[in-house]
Amino acid sequence: MSDSGIKEARKYLKEEWSQSENVGFFECNEQEQEAALLHRFAAAGAAIRYQNLHQRKTEEVLALDIALLGNDSDWVENLPSDIKSDLDLSLHYGHFMCHVFHHDYIFKKGTNLKEVKAKLLKRLDAKGAKYPAEHNVGHMYKADDILRKFYEDLDPTNTFNPGIGITNKKRCYGGP
Repeated sequence: MSDSGIKEARKYLKEEWSQSENVGFFECNEQEQEAALLHRFAAAGAAIRYQNLHQRKTEEVLALDIALLGNDSDWVENLPSDIKSDLDLSLHYGHFMCHVFHHDYIFKKGTNLKEVKAKLLKRLDAKGAKYPAEHNVGHMYKADDILRKFYEDLDPTNTFNPGIGITNKKRCYGGP
């Protein structure tokens, strides 16, 4: 939160947020702000470190970068038993007040990660969530129609990054 948003956020947190049971907040001073930023990077590396230490019993980290709808108040993920039974560890962290979350999953050895990822993405689609939220689609996620059209307009011959957003890899996207 910065600039003109600070006063509004402070008012909301005092008058609304803090009225809920088991909820609170505090404002960071400059030193605490720096420490919080460092914790963000420590959290991001925790799943990778855990998997490295337990690689004999776990698969690779399955990381999802998710933007929930702005009015979605259901932030806590409740996985169904068919997914949860294969889960060894999950870590969730996010960006305050913007509905962007990082979910790192570590599944037990032998779990079909491609199948589990498809199930997780289907659940997110049903909620109207977008992914990836921050780091673009790369070659791992399907670009939605607006983004696909943007890529086609930007690179009509499909020369610079064929296949981005799971698009057609052929010259001119397979067209004339």
